[in-house]
Amino acid sequence: MLRASSEHSQESIDLKAVVGEAAGDGGISHGALLVRFAEAVIGGSDSELAACRKLVSDTLGPAALVDAAGVCGLFNAIDRVADSTGIPLEDEKAAVTETMRAQLGIDRFAAAKSAL
Repeated sequence: MLRASSEHSQESIDLKAVVGEAAGDGGISHGALLVRFAEAVIGGSDSELAACRKLVSDTLGPAALVDAAGVCGLFNAIDRVADSTGIPLEDEKAAVTETMRAQLGIDRFAAAKSAL
């Protein structure tokens, strides 16, 4: 969605920021802060998460904190449902995301998971 919305708005973003391989904000306003928050939500300590929540609220406002938390929860839920039910990536989506997945190294995650 981020890729498509950036193309629609003709903004230049670096999706490598999403996987921690781009410096700065990746072309996304407060991108580094939002990545830090997402990482704290997924695997940070309670104190790191509390600090990130405060920083997001102080920097972007309480409504943005709610939005960011909602997005984290939604992506986490969608991923878990897809993984647990074995939903495959549709051929059409695989084709249109092939270059992006290669650039970001996303396919390596599925390979690593199947190696477990």
